[in-house]
Amino acid sequence: MTSKKKIIAVQPLGSAREAVLKVVSASLQEVYQIQTEVFPNQPVPDEAYNPHRGQHNCYPILKFLRRLKPEHAIKTMGVTDVDLFIPILTYVFGEAELGGQATVISTWRLTRGAGEDPVPEEKVLDRAGKIAVHELAHTFRLQHCREDGCIMGSFPALGTIDEKPIEFCRYCETFLKDEYERLGLV
Repeated sequence: MTSKKKIIAVQPLGSAREAVLKVVSASLQEVYQIQTEVFPNQPVPDEAYNPHRGQHNCYPILKFLRRLKPEHAIKTMGVTDVDLFIPILTYVFGEAELGGQATVISTWRLTRGAGEDPVPEEKVLDRAGKIAVHELAHTFRLQHCREDGCIMGSFPALGTIDEKPIEFCRYCETFLKDEYERLGLV
């Protein structure tokens, strides 16, 4: 599956680390076979911050990312290190528009182990790559999958991220191929 001069824009927000951006970009490019491009850092939108929760709401961030999406980008992946939430959940590792243009992930919770102990950098980077691939798949209309070993399984906890390989099951691979054809990417 290859694209026709379209890219996946990787948009750092706030203090996204260079190592994370490299892994996210490489993981997306390897799995989706679409070239990635890392854009200059932008601040996390002020309107996303909820002082009562001390977290950032994903929805204003996704809206911001849609506005930033370059014309030659098929999708935009925001990468940040702030704590994210959606109104119905306490926190999220990332959020995407199902079938949409934008997604965002955060390393905030990926850096912590049991009891808030820090985890090795290699594990943080592995988690970031997996979350990025998972969230971007939602923009290609893939939903959560029940197949063992599929990257599209739900991630309710860090342990489930660590267990998953960074690959799709045969069903999700077929759905992704169908979406590429619909979008004219093959």
